[in-house]
Parts: sequence; structure tokens; C-alpha cells
Amino acid sequence: MTAGAGKTGTIRIHTLGCGKNAVDAEVMGGLLSDRGFTLVPGGRADVAVLNTCGFVRAAKEESVEGILALAEEKRRGRIRLLVVAGCMPRRYRDELPSLLPEVDLFLGPGDIPGLPDFLAKTLAAKGEPAGSVSRSIVGGGALPDAAYRHRSPSAPGGSAFLKILEGCDNRCSYCAIPAIRGPLRSRGRESLLAEARMLVRRGAKEINLIGQDITAYGRDRGEKDGLVSLVRALCALPGVRWIRLLYLYPSRVGDEIVELLRSEEKVCPYLDIPVQHIDEGILRKMGRTYGPSDVYRMLDRLRARVPGIFLRTSLIAGFPGETRRSFDSLLRFVHEARWDFLGVFPYSREEGTPAHAMPSQVPERVKEERAQRVRDAQADILAARNAALVGETVRVLVESVSPRGIAAGRHRGQAPEVDGCVRLSGFRGKPGAVRRVRIIGAAECDLRAVLIGSP
Repeated sequence: MTAGAGKTGTIRIHTLGCGKNAVDAEVMGGLLSDRGFTLVPGGRADVAVLNTCGFVRAAKEESVEGILALAEEKRRGRIRLLVVAGCMPRRYRDELPSLLPEVDLFLGPGDIPGLPDFLAKTLAAKGEPAGSVSRSIVGGGALPDAAYRHRSPSAPGGSAFLKILEGCDNRCSYCAIPAIRGPLRSRGRESLLAEARMLVRRGAKEINLIGQDITAYGRDRGEKDGLVSLVRALCALPGVRWIRLLYLYPSRVGDEIVELLRSEEKVCPYLDIPVQHIDEGILRKMGRTYGPSDVYRMLDRLRARVPGIFLRTSLIAGFPGETRRSFDSLLRFVHEARWDFLGVFPYSREEGTPAHAMPSQVPERVKEERAQRVRDAQADILAARNAALVGETVRVLVESVSPRGIAAGRHRGQAPEVDGCVRLSGFRGKPGAVRRVRIIGAAECDLRAVLIGSP
């Protein structure tokens, strides 16, 4: 069968990592489907693609485990070709081909559009590597805008990610993203609006804006307030119910974003603002462009001017040079700031980053212990926050429904995948519905509710 004529093979796509990777996988799936390949969820297949994360050590270990598991399936004849895509091949493009000869192709995020051609040629050659095609076509770190029009999302729960930019120019000393995804490149507004319309047609009611730092949107093109302007354009689209802003750089959360939250009903009163640390010396070593007083002022301004706002952050424990005193400052900050949601990660020493060579590296055991102390402190704060919601009436976006009518969803103050859920008994309907509920119970992470009406 010639390439592009009918069905050219069956493909399994497995994705690890963040929402940005999930979007890339949906673009990949659409490109393959448009070329005539059949996507299958599991079982035997002509090709298995693992879309990897290579950001920190834990993610790299998970990626390697996934590669080895698929390599074993290939050895047993369950798949013919094995493709490794995403951040890890981009980051280790020189080392991986010799370390993993079982892999038929390595490609980075920007090279996903070349995958259908490679597979069509290779499968046509009965599984033997196509002589004119290298095992590695890893090049650019960013998908071209034109590729997104092929995205084939599945939004059965009514929620979708919209990746508004690629790469990053912040150059934080611990972060490998610029080496993986390249410099900041904002996507075109018309491309994003077209993609948002498509997501709504496919069932999305909530659009979650993502990128390494979405407050940088448009800065590479000299735009002022590019993010705010884009969000207002998205709010004007029919069918969009909720818009959520994820991953904002703390020193760029200014009055324009506050006014956006106050004036646009569709924008959820929720911000994810990774501050990473609070000790002034550690922030300086991290290459962050703000200090402790800036963070506290930002929190006070947001809570005063946007009543009921939900705030999430990310922290790093055990950064090089973090003394017991600087960690105590971080732990005190967790208690004082009382973030609604918080993720904490032990510092991951990444080769190729400035922090890798810094003196006073913290032992692994100490990093893990410190991260756990932060988690324990935040667990108490979250339990109290959820308990305070009991009796409140909120709107919930239903994301899944069990055969017994137990629904799981989220209110406007909960982001996908990371902030727990609202469980609702006796629900009759489909995922994607938005319903008014009353909170009747709370656990550490999740809430229980009863239905009290329609939207």
C-alpha cells in the first residue's frame, strides 16, 4: 500500500509529562490520522510512540522505564517500530541513539510534522529502516504554528489545554527548558483563536492557557499586555465558559491581570504563580527577578482586589546553598502565605544548567526531608481551606461519570489534574456538563457535593 492511500498502519501514542506534552501528542495524533494511520489505545500495533519528558530527574527516569517497557514489547513482537519523541530526545539527541539501539526513531517536539513520512516509508519497507531516513531527525524544539491545525483533541470532560507559546527567555539557573524548547516564541493570535474554536466544537467548555511563562506572551514581538489582549479575545468566543491562566511569572502579575480577573466573568478567579522560593539569597541564585517583599505585596493585592481568588504556587526545596535558616524562611512562608494549592519538589540537579555547578549542593536525603515538611504543612492548610467551603454553592464542570452515577468534576477554583476534585452522587448526564452544587463534605484534597440545579 502506498503512503497516504487508505490505512497505512496502526499507532499507539503514550504521553508522559505536562499539559504541553499532551497538546503535542494530540497534534501528533491528528497528523498521523490525516495521513491515514489508525490510532489504537493499546494491544498490538505497527508502531508505538512514547512522547517523553526530560525536564527533571524523576521525569527522565519515568521516560527511560517507558522506553524499556516498549522495547520489550517490540522484542516480543507486539509492536514493529518504536519511536521516542518529545523533550528527552531533544535534550539528549547526541547520546540516545547509541544507548538505545532498539529505538527506530528519535524526534524532538519541533520535528513531529516529519513523523508521518518516516513511518510511511519505513512500514512500506516491511519494518526495515528506510535507507534515506536517519534514526534521529531531532532539530527544532518548537512545533510550527501550522501543525496545530491538525490537532485532534478528545475533550470528553469539557476541558482542554491551549498552548499559547513555546520556549522561555527567563534563564532561571536551575531550568533546562530553554535548551530543550528553545527561546520564547509566541504563537500567532489567529492560530490560537482558530484552535480555541475547534476545541469548543469538540466539546471543551474550559480553556486552560499554558506555556512555560504565559505572562511573556507577545513580548518576543514587542507587544505590551499581549496576554491580556489574547484572553479578552478568547472571552469573546461563543461557547467558552471558563478560561484559566496557568504558569504566570510573579513579577509580571500586574494591575492589567488584576483588572482582567475583575472584569471578565469567563476568566476563573484562579492563578498558578510558581514563586519557587522566598529566601532573597536563594531567589537571586535561582536567577529570579523579584524578592520576598514583591511576593507578599502581590498576594496582598490579589486577595484585596479579587475577592475569593484561588492561588497555586510551586516551590523548590534544597536548592544549592539552601541553609537551615533559608529553609526555615521557606517553611514560614508556606504558613504565612496560605496558598490554596501548592506543589513542592526537591531540587533536581540538571546538567547543562548554571545551578549544576554551584557549590554547597544539598544532600538528597535532606532535600527529600525538606520537601516532605513543606507538603505536610500545606496538607493542613488545604484541609482547612476545603473545610471552609462546606455549605458553599459553586458551579462544577463534570469531567467523568461512573456507571453508578458518581460524577467527578471541578469548580472554578480547581485546575485540571493537580487540585483535587468535587465528587457528586446521583448525577444523570454526560461529562462536560456544568452544574450548580452545594458542598456537603471535605477531605484533604477532594470535596463532596449534591446537585441543586442546572446552570
